[in-house]
Amino acid sequence: MLARVHSVVLEGLNAQPIEVEVDVANGLPAFDLVGLPATAVREARERVRSALRNSGFEFPLRRITVNLAPADVRKDGSGLDVPIAIGILAATGQIDASRLRDWFLVGELALDGAIRPVSGVLAMAWGLARTWQRRLEGIEGDICKESLHKTKVRGGATLMKLLVPEANLAEASRVNGIEAVGAALLKTAVECLIGQSPTFSPVASQKRQVRKALYSRASANTVGLFPSGIPDLAAVRGQTVAKRALEIAAAGGHNLVLIGPPGTGKTMLARCLPGILPPMTDEEAMETTMIYSVAGALPEGVGWVDSRPFRTPHHYTTMAALVGGGRPPRPGEISLAHNGVLFMDEWPEFSREALEAMRQPLEDGQVTIARQGGAVTFPARFMLLTAMNPCPCGHLGDPEKECLCSPVSVERYRNRISGPLWDRMDLQVAVTRPTYKELVDATTGPLAGEESSETVLNRVIEARKRQWHRNRALTQRLPLLQNQPAVCNAHLDAESLKKVAELDSESETLLSQAYRRLGLSGRGLHRILKVARTIADLDGAERIGRIHLAEALRFRL
Repeated sequence: MLARVHSVVLEGLNAQPIEVEVDVANGLPAFDLVGLPATAVREARERVRSALRNSGFEFPLRRITVNLAPADVRKDGSGLDVPIAIGILAATGQIDASRLRDWFLVGELALDGAIRPVSGVLAMAWGLARTWQRRLEGIEGDICKESLHKTKVRGGATLMKLLVPEANLAEASRVNGIEAVGAALLKTAVECLIGQSPTFSPVASQKRQVRKALYSRASANTVGLFPSGIPDLAAVRGQTVAKRALEIAAAGGHNLVLIGPPGTGKTMLARCLPGILPPMTDEEAMETTMIYSVAGALPEGVGWVDSRPFRTPHHYTTMAALVGGGRPPRPGEISLAHNGVLFMDEWPEFSREALEAMRQPLEDGQVTIARQGGAVTFPARFMLLTAMNPCPCGHLGDPEKECLCSPVSVERYRNRISGPLWDRMDLQVAVTRPTYKELVDATTGPLAGEESSETVLNRVIEARKRQWHRNRALTQRLPLLQNQPAVCNAHLDAESLKKVAELDSESETLLSQAYRRLGLSGRGLHRILKVARTIADLDGAERIGRIHLAEALRFRL
């Protein structure tokens, strides 16, 4: 007997619907899997066999053939265990096969019949819902009609049904257009499929109507990605220039490098940055959560990331860990920092291979990982924040300590950062050692006029609002959520920059002089204009003035 079950696998962040065909025929006992299964999928045979028996079901001693269609798509991951097991039950008549046509099934099986969580459930649910929405609007989707069965619910709205591991239910429940059901045991999943245990998720049961949005942002089951103990900017003594650079970077999404001797507060300044970053939009939060879901980095029961990521990889991090890799490909640090900050302390100590691999993602806002079976693309639009010493010993230019490095060693140290990578740093700040008075004088700090992170954050939010209203119609779209423009000044392309960064004659003269004297590249020139546009936004100015351009040039070492 032949049975068909619907499932879904991931290619990067893209959901690929799969049809699991199970045929149980007479013959010598055998269990064959075809349709380009990866190792984890081929190993499902033993997990399925034990899970069925230990759940009280009969495993047929006959010839079992499982085909994963389409046959030309590589299937990876352990999420096909449950659909294979359910398909065997349907093919042997242990459950009614007609009840399965409205369901997509995902989950890994333990030997005792428990359903374990899998990575990427949010991306799977979102991809299915997006395809469903296109079909609902009369737009041809990218999967066969037979795979798009739907079920009617109250009010005449149409939803797709998705059965996931109970631990992944918080993720799947965030997506509208999906009626998500969680099951902890194979036996429970069977009862749900045949209608004996219709316990739909609490979140999904409140969303049984058609909505324009594909996701729901609720207050429960969320997690923040800020580092613990974010210091307040008011606690940083002195460092007025560096604080201003942090504010500009946060307002415009600009890259920033802090250069200074050890102990000058570079790391503390960097850890203040999350406290002045604006809240994520719903679209940004959806994207970030999806990446963490695919990476398997969401804590169990958490379905939403509600703060901007702040990633701090060690300088021993490999290129694959930084940009992504593995089989199947998984997001690296630059993708996990998407819509947030990647902080690279001791910047020149990272391997040259890892640093050079970041050049294209910094320009494009995404990274493509090529493998023999194809290529996948992950979003990687992040702020790069780096800190470094001016020389190997760290004391070059320090008035308190003598530098022991030779000119050759200093040049070799700085050359670890290539010119093209250095050119991508919008803000370059020399951090000096604070004076004794700044560190210990009780009159410094908030009472002496030091601004708190909250005060700076309010200015940053206002600047982002100005960028949103001005840039949203001009800029390119983000790689994943096609309805959300990239509105930060740092993400403007050359054509859009011309429209928002017009200069008067006085500013034009200043910029042309700086171009010649600093030996700027075309990219460097554009980045100066982007920073000047952000400074003008912080100032509430419609046009870039000479004062804004002069301050932007100040941050070009």
